[in-house]
Amino acid sequence: MMSKSNSLNLHRQANAHRTPRRRFLKSLATAAIAPVVIPASALGRDGHTAPSERITMGLVGSGDHGSGWNLDRMFANKDQQVVAVCDVDSSRVKTAAAKVNAHYSKESGGDYRCDTYADFRDLINRKDIDAVDVATPDHWHVIPALMALKSGKHVICEKPLSLTIAEGRILADAAKASGKVFQTASENRSVESYIRMVELVKAGVFGEIKHVKILLPPSNRQRKEMDPTLGTPPPQLDYEMWQGQAPEMPYYASRVHYNFRWNLAYSGGIITDWGAHMIDLAHWATGNELTGPVEMEGAGVFPPRDGIWNTAETFKVHYRYPSGLTTELFTDAPGLKFEGTKGWLLTRGWRGPMQSDKPELLDTALNAEQTLRRPRTDGSGGEHMEFTDAIKEGRQAYAPAEIGHRTITVAHLGNIAMMLGRKLQWDPAQEAFVNDPEANAMRSREQRGPWTIENVDSWLNVG
Repeated sequence: MMSKSNSLNLHRQANAHRTPRRRFLKSLATAAIAPVVIPASALGRDGHTAPSERITMGLVGSGDHGSGWNLDRMFANKDQQVVAVCDVDSSRVKTAAAKVNAHYSKESGGDYRCDTYADFRDLINRKDIDAVDVATPDHWHVIPALMALKSGKHVICEKPLSLTIAEGRILADAAKASGKVFQTASENRSVESYIRMVELVKAGVFGEIKHVKILLPPSNRQRKEMDPTLGTPPPQLDYEMWQGQAPEMPYYASRVHYNFRWNLAYSGGIITDWGAHMIDLAHWATGNELTGPVEMEGAGVFPPRDGIWNTAETFKVHYRYPSGLTTELFTDAPGLKFEGTKGWLLTRGWRGPMQSDKPELLDTALNAEQTLRRPRTDGSGGEHMEFTDAIKEGRQAYAPAEIGHRTITVAHLGNIAMMLGRKLQWDPAQEAFVNDPEANAMRSREQRGPWTIENVDSWLNVG
């Protein structure tokens, strides 16, 4: 493993492009002298924000979700401008950069070039970047997000927020102390059908909610289609850095990139992947965003622990909350069912329509106090618009780190209960299991150096 300083220097030498925002503005000034027509969008007219007023973004993690969903959301949000992209896979950086450059070149009528990085530390240490979007695999969420906060940047971080309960608590505390905007990047809180569902439950239309069923799709669903052959990391992938804090393991092409989700070294499986979406909505609707359950037990079907994919394929976990509310988290199809004293409300399928045993309740008119705020959205998702609106308005976003942490803690608790195979008691205020050293030891994991939380401070402001 090369030294930190040598690694940083080599990565910096690989970056041929610098300060795209200044170069972009300079190109506009040059274009103003030449006999060409400058698009209104490049000058901040016609409903667009001028480039000089946009929030400059650095993308850490340029894989399928980062360069697909996230870049599209940022392009649709005229308050953001992507100035740098980063990934440990150089082919993915190249693809993401080409997409960014094509978008802003078309918008400006010039030749836009964003910067590219192989090391997130170089990107985060840039002084001219306002905010960082973390779209890495799950085991790489907390460390770059924490470094970005400590460097004075706003952060939007993909769900699930953490790999362990302990690192999630560290990130939530750091986000609060930073005074910066932190957004857990789940678009659900900007989706009309889910907002309507939540406000009906909150307004008591279905009475007191006694039980919530949280439905998730089956896990490891693609693994049987993947090649399980042991291989050699391709030259474009820095596999050592990709593994990060996780234990060093042999390389399987079918275990990296998208399929990291199905190995417990890097993720928690579908219970954390989709649970981050649906548990959040259940907490939001029932008023449990800042607390958690006090009891949980469950069972799941796990492949062998030493397998390429070893997260639970199917499972069912039961929880009890301080109020007496019970929830049931199980594999079926994405959805939620709220069972109240006046009826039930069900949504089944991703953004599926609402159903009820009393359909007339779905059209209940709500007063102004019962009506929830509708964030701006581009029609697909509004998490990035909400993020920049919060920055400009000096407020928190709709899913700050504390909420993201509390949400994914429920999923982590479910995995721990299934692995131990017994009922557990949890203190949500202390975030500790009650009189259970074995379970408490599973709230955290040893992090493989140098990719540890304790090293983050030493990476700040280098170079």
